[in-house]
Amino acid sequence: NPITISTYTVTYTAGANGTISGTSPQTVNQGASSTAVTATPDTGYHFVSWSDGSLTAARTDTNVTMNADVSAIFAINTYTIVASAGANGNISPSGDVTVNHGSSQSFTINPSTGYHVLDVLVDTVSVGAVTSYTFTNLTENHTIAVTFAINPITISTYTVTYTAGANG
Repeated sequence: NPITISTYTVTYTAGANGTISGTSPQTVNQGASSTAVTATPDTGYHFVSWSDGSLTAARTDTNVTMNADVSAIFAINTYTIVASAGANGNISPSGDVTVNHGSSQSFTINPSTGYHVLDVLVDTVSVGAVTSYTFTNLTENHTIAVTFAINPITISTYTVTYTAGANG
């Protein structure tokens, strides 16, 4: 009697924000392996997993015994801006601020009454005594730190002139 070998169809697709390299769909003999496929994220995204839970972007399915249809899942990269302020003022937002790849994030700096912005450091580099700052087209993590100083006391001086009237 002839031996019948079953074949199965393995289909790989890319979800939004990525592509698949390799052949899809594939016809695979029962018990054989598929050929390699790789999920590649678009710029600013990363591979998360396949819809069947596999966590490696490159895959070869071994010992195929059923039809399979799996999709690659991608997610946008996020970055953290750590925002901090010294005493006598604040920065808003503050703390760890999460921002999506390619996005912008603005910060507002407010000294307390009687104080002024002394300096703002972005990634440890001074950008001056600004009261706002915007990161644009984010592609990496950053820091922003602000320091404040007391306003100088201004001492006014006046000239007092004394004059004598007539006869004295």
